[in-house]
Amino acid sequence: MRFGGAARIAALALTAVLLAGCAPSLAEGQTKVDVGDPADTHALTVDGVERSYVAHVPEGAAAGLPETLPVLVVLHGAGGNGAKAEAATGLSGLARAGNFIVVYPNGTQAADIEGQLAWNADGCCAAPRRTQVDDVGFIAAMLDDVEERFPVDASRIYFAGFSNGGMMSYRLSCELGDRVAGIAVVSGAFNVADCDRSETTDVLIIHGTGDLTVPYRGGPTNEFTAARFGQWNNASVADATREWIGRNDCSRFPQTVIEGTITRATYDECDDESKLEVITIAGGTHVWPLAPEKGFDASETIVEFFGLGS
Repeated sequence: MRFGGAARIAALALTAVLLAGCAPSLAEGQTKVDVGDPADTHALTVDGVERSYVAHVPEGAAAGLPETLPVLVVLHGAGGNGAKAEAATGLSGLARAGNFIVVYPNGTQAADIEGQLAWNADGCCAAPRRTQVDDVGFIAAMLDDVEERFPVDASRIYFAGFSNGGMMSYRLSCELGDRVAGIAVVSGAFNVADCDRSETTDVLIIHGTGDLTVPYRGGPTNEFTAARFGQWNNASVADATREWIGRNDCSRFPQTVIEGTITRATYDECDDESKLEVITIAGGTHVWPLAPEKGFDASETIVEFFGLGS
Protein backbone atom coordinates (compact mmCIF):
# COMPACT_ATOMS: atom_id res chain seq x y z
CA MET A 1 0.00 0.00 0.00
CA ARG A 2 2.65 2.49 -1.07
CA PHE A 3 2.22 5.79 -2.84
CA GLY A 4 4.83 7.41 -5.02
CA GLY A 5 5.64 10.67 -6.72
CA ALA A 6 6.57 14.04 -5.37
CA ALA A 7 4.56 13.67 -2.16
CA ARG A 8 6.48 10.59 -1.12
CA ILE A 9 9.83 12.14 -1.99
CA ALA A 10 9.00 15.23 0.03
CA ALA A 11 7.95 13.15 3.00
CA LEU A 12 11.18 11.16 2.95
CA ALA A 13 13.31 14.27 2.65
CA LEU A 14 11.59 16.03 5.54
CA THR A 15 11.27 13.11 7.96
CA ALA A 16 14.17 13.82 10.28
CA VAL A 17 13.76 17.57 10.50
CA LEU A 18 10.01 18.04 10.49
CA LEU A 19 8.71 15.38 12.81
CA ALA A 20 11.56 14.98 15.30
CA GLY A 21 10.35 16.86 18.35
CA CYS A 22 13.88 18.11 19.09
CA ALA A 23 14.66 19.49 15.60
CA PRO A 24 14.96 23.29 15.89
CA SER A 25 14.73 24.13 12.18
CA LEU A 26 14.77 22.81 8.64
CA ALA A 27 18.06 21.53 7.30
CA GLU A 28 20.03 23.82 4.99
CA GLY A 29 18.69 23.78 1.44
CA GLN A 30 15.26 22.41 2.38
CA THR A 31 12.00 24.30 2.09
CA LYS A 32 8.86 23.88 4.11
CA VAL A 33 6.11 21.95 2.35
CA ASP A 34 2.59 22.97 3.36
CA VAL A 35 0.40 20.01 2.48
CA GLY A 36 -2.63 21.12 4.48
CA ASP A 37 -5.79 22.35 2.81
CA PRO A 38 -7.35 25.26 4.75
CA ALA A 39 -10.79 23.88 3.93
CA ASP A 40 -9.92 20.81 6.02
CA THR A 41 -9.08 22.83 9.15
CA HIS A 42 -11.62 22.80 11.98
CA ALA A 43 -11.62 24.83 15.19
CA LEU A 44 -13.28 24.28 18.54
CA THR A 45 -12.99 25.87 21.97
CA VAL A 46 -12.02 23.80 25.01
CA ASP A 47 -11.59 25.36 28.46
CA GLY A 48 -11.81 28.79 26.84
CA VAL A 49 -8.90 28.04 24.50
CA GLU A 50 -9.39 27.85 20.73
CA ARG A 51 -7.96 24.58 19.43
CA SER A 52 -7.72 23.15 15.92
CA TYR A 53 -7.24 20.04 13.85
CA VAL A 54 -6.97 19.09 10.19
CA ALA A 55 -9.03 16.19 8.85
CA HIS A 56 -8.62 14.48 5.49
CA VAL A 57 -11.67 12.47 4.46
CA PRO A 58 -11.84 10.18 1.41
CA GLU A 59 -13.71 11.62 -1.54
CA GLY A 60 -17.43 10.96 -1.22
CA ALA A 61 -17.39 10.28 2.53
CA ALA A 62 -18.04 13.90 3.45
CA ALA A 63 -21.02 13.94 1.10
CA GLY A 64 -22.90 11.65 3.45
CA LEU A 65 -22.35 8.18 2.07
CA PRO A 66 -23.77 5.58 4.46
CA GLU A 67 -20.45 3.74 4.81
CA THR A 68 -18.68 4.40 8.10
CA LEU A 69 -14.90 4.69 8.07
CA PRO A 70 -12.10 4.09 10.59
CA VAL A 71 -10.11 7.05 11.88
CA LEU A 72 -6.38 7.44 12.46
CA VAL A 73 -5.42 10.38 14.70
CA VAL A 74 -1.77 11.43 14.29
CA LEU A 75 -0.13 13.27 17.21
CA HIS A 76 2.96 15.36 16.52
CA GLY A 77 6.04 15.54 18.74
CA ALA A 78 7.08 18.44 20.98
CA GLY A 79 8.15 21.38 18.84
CA GLY A 80 6.03 20.18 15.95
CA ASN A 81 2.46 20.67 14.80
CA GLY A 82 -0.16 18.86 12.77
CA ALA A 83 1.00 20.15 9.39
CA LYS A 84 4.57 19.03 10.03
CA ALA A 85 3.38 15.60 11.14
CA GLU A 86 1.34 15.28 7.95
CA ALA A 87 4.30 16.26 5.77
CA ALA A 88 6.73 13.90 7.46
CA THR A 89 4.59 10.75 7.73
CA GLY A 90 2.90 10.60 4.32
CA LEU A 91 -0.19 9.22 6.05
CA SER A 92 -2.63 11.37 4.09
CA GLY A 93 -1.64 9.58 0.88
CA LEU A 94 -2.08 6.22 2.57
CA ALA A 95 -5.48 7.32 3.86
CA ARG A 96 -6.63 8.27 0.37
CA ALA A 97 -5.45 4.92 -0.98
CA GLY A 98 -6.90 2.95 1.92
CA ASN A 99 -10.21 4.81 2.32
CA PHE A 100 -9.88 5.86 5.95
CA ILE A 101 -10.05 9.23 7.71
CA VAL A 102 -6.83 10.76 9.03
CA VAL A 103 -6.81 13.59 11.56
CA TYR A 104 -3.92 15.83 12.65
CA PRO A 105 -4.69 17.77 15.85
CA ASN A 106 -2.54 20.64 17.10
CA GLY A 107 -1.17 20.86 20.62
CA THR A 108 -0.61 24.19 22.39
CA GLN A 109 2.41 26.48 22.48
CA ALA A 110 5.46 24.74 23.90
CA ALA A 111 8.27 27.21 23.31
CA ASP A 112 8.92 30.81 22.30
CA ILE A 113 8.95 30.10 18.57
CA GLU A 114 5.53 30.36 16.92
CA GLY A 115 4.20 27.01 15.74
CA GLN A 116 6.24 24.90 18.16
CA LEU A 117 3.53 22.97 19.97
CA ALA A 118 3.39 20.14 22.50
CA TRP A 119 1.04 17.94 24.53
CA ASN A 120 0.47 17.58 28.25
CA ALA A 121 1.38 13.91 28.28
CA ASP A 122 1.78 13.35 32.04
CA GLY A 123 5.48 13.99 32.63
CA CYS A 124 6.35 15.79 29.39
CA CYS A 125 6.49 18.44 27.95
CA ALA A 126 7.16 22.16 28.40
CA ALA A 127 4.40 24.74 28.93
CA PRO A 128 1.41 22.40 28.33
CA ARG A 129 2.58 20.22 31.21
CA ARG A 130 3.50 23.13 33.50
CA THR A 131 0.12 24.79 32.99
CA GLN A 132 -1.78 21.48 32.97
CA VAL A 133 -3.49 22.00 29.62
CA ASP A 134 -6.52 19.70 29.32
CA ASP A 135 -5.38 17.85 26.20
CA VAL A 136 -7.43 14.78 27.08
CA GLY A 137 -10.52 16.99 27.11
CA PHE A 138 -9.51 18.55 23.80
CA ILE A 139 -9.03 15.19 22.09
CA ALA A 140 -12.36 13.91 23.45
CA ALA A 141 -14.11 17.06 22.14
CA MET A 142 -12.30 16.71 18.81
CA LEU A 143 -13.50 13.12 18.44
CA ASP A 144 -17.05 14.28 19.14
CA ASP A 145 -16.66 16.91 16.42
CA VAL A 146 -15.18 14.44 13.92
CA GLU A 147 -17.98 11.94 14.58
CA GLU A 148 -20.60 14.65 14.09
CA ARG A 149 -19.10 15.85 10.80
CA PHE A 150 -18.11 12.60 9.14
CA PRO A 151 -19.29 8.96 8.82
CA VAL A 152 -17.05 7.48 11.53
CA ASP A 153 -16.82 3.89 12.72
CA ALA A 154 -16.56 4.75 16.43
CA SER A 155 -15.28 1.25 17.23
CA ARG A 156 -12.21 1.82 15.03
CA ILE A 157 -10.52 5.00 16.23
CA TYR A 158 -6.74 4.66 16.40
CA PHE A 159 -3.91 6.92 17.51
CA ALA A 160 -0.37 7.14 16.14
CA GLY A 161 2.04 9.43 17.97
CA PHE A 162 5.67 10.45 17.71
CA SER A 163 7.80 11.24 20.78
CA ASN A 164 5.67 13.52 23.00
CA GLY A 165 2.74 12.56 20.75
CA GLY A 166 3.47 8.90 21.49
CA MET A 167 3.45 9.65 25.21
CA MET A 168 0.11 11.40 24.70
CA SER A 169 -1.19 8.33 22.86
CA TYR A 170 -0.37 6.24 25.92
CA ARG A 171 -2.16 8.73 28.16
CA LEU A 172 -5.24 8.75 25.93
CA SER A 173 -5.34 4.96 25.91
CA CYS A 174 -5.55 5.13 29.70
CA GLU A 175 -8.04 7.98 30.04
CA LEU A 176 -10.40 7.71 27.05
CA GLY A 177 -11.32 4.08 27.61
CA ASP A 178 -12.97 2.22 24.75
CA ARG A 179 -12.89 5.28 22.47
CA VAL A 180 -9.31 4.22 21.72
CA ALA A 181 -9.23 0.96 19.76
CA GLY A 182 -5.46 0.98 19.35
CA ILE A 183 -2.29 3.03 19.59
CA ALA A 184 0.99 3.10 17.67
CA VAL A 185 3.87 4.78 19.51
CA VAL A 186 7.01 5.83 17.66
CA SER A 187 9.93 6.92 19.86
CA GLY A 188 7.65 7.58 22.82
CA ALA A 189 7.62 6.38 26.43
CA PHE A 190 4.91 5.07 28.74
CA ASN A 191 5.26 7.86 31.31
CA VAL A 192 1.70 7.73 32.63
CA ALA A 193 1.76 7.85 36.42
CA ASP A 194 -1.59 6.16 36.92
CA CYS A 195 -3.32 4.19 34.14
CA ASP A 196 -6.90 3.21 34.93
CA ARG A 197 -7.67 1.52 31.65
CA SER A 198 -9.53 -1.78 32.03
CA GLU A 199 -10.20 -2.46 28.33
CA THR A 200 -7.73 -4.26 26.10
CA THR A 201 -6.30 -2.38 23.15
CA ASP A 202 -4.06 -3.02 20.17
CA VAL A 203 -0.57 -1.63 20.80
CA LEU A 204 2.33 -1.19 18.38
CA ILE A 205 5.65 0.14 19.71
CA ILE A 206 8.41 1.31 17.33
CA HIS A 207 11.67 2.54 18.83
CA GLY A 208 15.35 2.83 17.91
CA THR A 209 18.14 1.79 20.25
CA GLY A 210 20.15 4.91 19.31
CA ASP A 211 17.46 7.35 20.46
CA LEU A 212 19.01 9.96 22.80
CA THR A 213 15.90 12.11 23.22
CA VAL A 214 13.64 9.34 24.55
CA PRO A 215 16.15 6.58 25.38
CA TYR A 216 15.19 3.04 24.43
CA ARG A 217 16.33 1.79 27.84
CA GLY A 218 14.69 4.65 29.70
CA GLY A 219 16.12 7.52 31.71
CA PRO A 220 16.37 11.31 31.31
CA THR A 221 16.20 13.09 28.00
CA ASN A 222 19.38 14.65 26.61
CA GLU A 223 20.60 18.13 27.58
CA PHE A 224 19.68 19.74 24.25
CA THR A 225 16.03 18.68 24.48
CA ALA A 226 15.87 19.46 28.21
CA ALA A 227 17.00 23.04 27.51
CA ARG A 228 14.02 23.51 25.17
CA PHE A 229 11.24 21.53 26.81
CA GLY A 230 12.36 20.83 30.38
CA GLN A 231 13.84 17.73 31.95
CA TRP A 232 11.83 14.58 32.52
CA ASN A 233 12.49 10.90 33.06
CA ASN A 234 11.38 8.27 30.55
CA ALA A 235 10.17 4.73 31.10
CA SER A 236 11.92 2.14 28.94
CA VAL A 237 10.51 0.17 26.03
CA ALA A 238 10.75 -2.90 28.28
CA ASP A 239 8.58 -1.08 30.88
CA ALA A 240 5.93 -0.30 28.26
CA THR A 241 6.02 -3.86 26.94
CA ARG A 242 5.51 -5.35 30.40
CA GLU A 243 2.66 -2.92 31.04
CA TRP A 244 0.75 -3.99 27.93
CA ILE A 245 1.51 -7.69 28.32
CA GLY A 246 -0.24 -7.39 31.65
CA ARG A 247 -3.11 -5.20 30.49
CA ASN A 248 -3.86 -7.34 27.42
CA ASP A 249 -2.97 -10.57 29.25
CA CYS A 250 -0.66 -11.70 26.45
CA SER A 251 1.85 -14.51 26.41
CA ARG A 252 5.14 -13.34 27.89
CA PHE A 253 7.17 -15.16 25.24
CA PRO A 254 6.97 -13.38 21.86
CA GLN A 255 7.37 -14.72 18.37
CA THR A 256 10.53 -12.91 17.23
CA VAL A 257 11.65 -12.21 13.67
CA ILE A 258 14.94 -10.44 12.88
CA GLU A 259 15.51 -8.90 9.45
CA GLY A 260 18.65 -6.78 9.22
CA THR A 261 18.38 -3.99 11.78
CA ILE A 262 14.68 -4.66 12.46
CA THR A 263 13.51 -6.97 15.25
CA ARG A 264 9.78 -7.68 15.48
CA ALA A 265 8.47 -9.20 18.70
CA THR A 266 4.83 -10.29 18.45
CA TYR A 267 3.02 -11.28 21.65
CA ASP A 268 0.31 -13.89 21.14
CA GLU A 269 -2.72 -15.18 23.06
CA CYS A 270 -3.87 -11.72 24.16
CA ASP A 271 -7.36 -11.27 25.60
CA ASP A 272 -10.23 -10.21 23.33
CA GLU A 273 -8.06 -10.89 20.26
CA SER A 274 -6.06 -7.74 21.05
CA LYS A 275 -2.58 -7.33 19.61
CA LEU A 276 0.82 -6.31 20.97
CA GLU A 277 3.90 -5.90 18.78
CA VAL A 278 7.25 -4.28 19.56
CA ILE A 279 9.57 -3.27 16.72
CA THR A 280 13.15 -2.45 17.65
CA ILE A 281 15.41 -0.64 15.17
CA ALA A 282 19.07 -1.33 15.94
CA GLY A 283 20.86 2.03 15.99
CA GLY A 284 17.66 3.88 15.11
CA THR A 285 17.54 7.51 16.24
CA HIS A 286 14.76 9.91 17.24
CA VAL A 287 12.89 10.08 13.91
CA TRP A 288 9.79 8.68 12.28
CA PRO A 289 11.33 5.94 10.08
CA LEU A 290 10.43 6.07 6.40
CA ALA A 291 12.91 3.85 4.59
CA PRO A 292 11.06 1.40 2.32
CA GLU A 293 14.26 0.67 0.42
CA LYS A 294 15.63 -0.79 3.69
CA GLY A 295 12.54 -2.87 4.26
CA PHE A 296 10.85 -0.75 6.92
CA ASP A 297 8.35 2.10 6.74
CA ALA A 298 6.66 3.13 10.00
CA SER A 299 3.62 4.65 8.28
CA GLU A 300 2.86 1.58 6.18
CA THR A 301 3.55 -0.66 9.18
CA ILE A 302 1.02 1.25 11.29
CA VAL A 303 -1.64 1.15 8.57
CA GLU A 304 -1.14 -2.60 8.19
CA PHE A 305 -1.11 -3.24 11.95
CA PHE A 306 -4.50 -1.55 12.42
CA GLY A 307 -5.93 -3.19 9.31
CA LEU A 308 -6.73 0.18 7.73
CA GLY A 309 -7.67 0.04 4.10
CA SER A 310 -8.55 -3.64 4.31
